[in-house]
Amino acid sequence: MAAAQAGGLSLMATLYPSGAERPVGAAPRRHQTQSFWRPVLLSWLLLAAALIALKAPQIAAMQFGDPDDALRLVQVRDLLAGQSWFDLHQYRVAAPEGVAMHWSRLVDVPIAAVILLLKPLLGIHLAELSALVAVPMLTLLCALALVGRLAVRHFDREIAMLACLSFALAIPLLWQFTPLRIDHHGWQIVLALAALNGLHAVGARTGGAVIGLALAATLAISIEGLPLAALFLVVCGFRGLRAPEARFDWLQSATVTLAAGSAVLFLATRGIGDLAQHCDQVSPVHLAMFAWTALGAAALRLAAPRQPAVSLGALAVIGASALAILLTAAPQCRGGGFAELDPLVLRFWLPSVAEGMPFWHARPHLAAVIVAGPLIGLIGAWRLWREAEPAEQRPIWGDHLFVLFGAWVIGMMVARASATAFVFAAVPAAVQVAHWVNTLRKASPGKRIVAYVGMAALLVPGIPVAVAASFVAPKADGSGTGSAASCHFDRAAAALDRLPPTDILVPLDMGPDILVRTHQRVVATGHHRGSAAMHDVIAAFLAPSAEARAIMQARHATMVMICPAVSRQSVYAKVAPDGLMARLVANRPPEWLAPVDLAPGSGLQFWQVVR
Repeated sequence: MAAAQAGGLSLMATLYPSGAERPVGAAPRRHQTQSFWRPVLLSWLLLAAALIALKAPQIAAMQFGDPDDALRLVQVRDLLAGQSWFDLHQYRVAAPEGVAMHWSRLVDVPIAAVILLLKPLLGIHLAELSALVAVPMLTLLCALALVGRLAVRHFDREIAMLACLSFALAIPLLWQFTPLRIDHHGWQIVLALAALNGLHAVGARTGGAVIGLALAATLAISIEGLPLAALFLVVCGFRGLRAPEARFDWLQSATVTLAAGSAVLFLATRGIGDLAQHCDQVSPVHLAMFAWTALGAAALRLAAPRQPAVSLGALAVIGASALAILLTAAPQCRGGGFAELDPLVLRFWLPSVAEGMPFWHARPHLAAVIVAGPLIGLIGAWRLWREAEPAEQRPIWGDHLFVLFGAWVIGMMVARASATAFVFAAVPAAVQVAHWVNTLRKASPGKRIVAYVGMAALLVPGIPVAVAASFVAPKADGSGTGSAASCHFDRAAAALDRLPPTDILVPLDMGPDILVRTHQRVVATGHHRGSAAMHDVIAAFLAPSAEARAIMQARHATMVMICPAVSRQSVYAKVAPDGLMARLVANRPPEWLAPVDLAPGSGLQFWQVVR
């Protein structure tokens, strides 16, 4: 990693030799206004080759790094096997009713398309493996293209190259584009970048439409994009305040396309079979919010008040009314998408979803990356705003700084959202690093060394924190400190698949691996729509023998499977020393469970209900 950083700084010095620096924020020279595809494709080839090589063993074993990716493939398989486009139930979870997922078919489309295209040529297994690699690489290419386009629009191909290569230093960002990562987060990053490109557009009508359509698509994929959507709409509103002669064209264009696009995508992907007011996906109440906001923006544009105070008051009324629509029609959503979770699930499952927690719940090195990673971009955006040439460029970079700062705050509150802050920071960070490299050429060798070390620490803040933590962290005792990677589901899959279909009681995060590798069913997975079944899984592992058996009977479960190396399972054992999990980990199963040596060497343990 240190060598990579040194190489990166050398590349910057090569791209920006002494005396070649342009004023920060200046428009590119005429001959440098070129296509962005060369740096984008070069960066993509380097990153894609490195990611595929690093993940080759996991690709070959189809070893998913996140249960959501495994369940996404199950959903695509169900669709290709004939399940209705509008039916998003997982019928092998909490059978026979199943669990209605809040996911979107939009993300299923590219995965299914690759499988259908390659299946006649490669067979189903290789076609699926190809999709598991091709789709993340496609999203990576889209993200790099949008970053490169933005860089070349304002600067040149060298800045575009630096901005694209910055992906390699942002762990939370690069993780979302690794092979096998087929869940929705990569596409949300691409759509956020599309909205950012729309914000940099010259025309209000086109730029606002790009923003609105990008936001409509990202919200159709996941409602967790709502705070980011609010950021963009606030910027569009401020543009109307800042330039009254524009008559709120940006806000009207963005909100109208958001409302219309959301309605079309809702009908196209959800249909009219479920019109309930859900808090975890776009529902009729959200469509009403978007429609009201669009009507308010259109009225404000038509009225075109000249007094800023009147316009500001009108914007406040529009926003407050939209919020009132949500809280009145769906008061259960006041607590967010997880407000209706069972208390036991809230206690034992939700805190374990590290990617959905604030940065202080993350490991120190990852927390450092989330907090400090976008700082160079923030500094660069601030300098571009203050020193842009020509001066007409300053409002654009002020708006960019606003959405970058907002994305940074959102990312600190929800770890998986931090990737958006990194892509928003990519271009201003590249400009800032290039500026520093040029400035340091005039410094003494000693000062340059110190500055380069400090720059490297800012570019990859997790490394010094991890090194420091290694000296002060307590030694592990070796008990229950492993992960699901310690268990080999692929070795157990063939044996499980030979058994008649049944329901298996298994820890929540392991369920998707069983579903994707076998025809078996599981009581629950770690997906909040199945809160009742999730409660039963947790309660069964915590319960004493008789209660655990009653829960399994109610759920038709005839088998139990655990991976003893997983630390989360030791939590159940510590909380309930007499519970089912504690007895299984201690190899003291109740008399109604018989051990089954189903998959020797897999690290997994199985018990069959015998009476």
